[in-house]
Amino acid sequence: MPFEALRYTKGVVIVPGKSEYNLVRYIYTNLHLPIKIIRENRGSIQINGLKNFLDRSPFLTPKKFAEEYSVEYDKKTKKLKKFKLFIIMDTDDCCETAMNAYISGELFNGHPLNEYIVPIYNRTNLEDVMMRAGIMVKRIANSEKGTYYSKIFPINTGPVNADSINQIRTFAEKLKKVEETNMLELIEYCFEQLPDERLWK
Repeated sequence: MPFEALRYTKGVVIVPGKSEYNLVRYIYTNLHLPIKIIRENRGSIQINGLKNFLDRSPFLTPKKFAEEYSVEYDKKTKKLKKFKLFIIMDTDDCCETAMNAYISGELFNGHPLNEYIVPIYNRTNLEDVMMRAGIMVKRIANSEKGTYYSKIFPINTGPVNADSINQIRTFAEKLKKVEETNMLELIEYCFEQLPDERLWK
């Protein structure tokens, strides 16, 4: 895999908590991709608080964002290149109007990074989606979720290989039957960054 292709950050993912953090880390370490994760250290991010969260540096201009997260930036067009900003949210902590605005992307209209934002939703939450996909066999207490998700989504500290890539293919295959999430959009984008691999063979 050419080093030049991986020089810049190809994606940034905003996650609401530890469970989603472990899941995204599982994906990008197994594929060895330059993906970065943003998590609120002071608590969980929710749909109702997203606008305030994004209304601060470095989200206020593409240039500032590019400098902060090592994203390729075109000085002539003042745009980010070959980049997407994914946001993963549960939908059980907001009203239906807010949920629909998030899923449709209407919530981000007028934001400087609007054209790069891809809203990823889990109805009603990540645990429900993992149960429907058969990845989780039982519900877990909130206090145990961080540890549990780190076990079912372990990071890959070794080199990328056929096994690590196929782990993500298997995960994607399980999600195909679940209509309550569009998580596949994130996985498909990740595979698009791999020059010699395809998600669906």
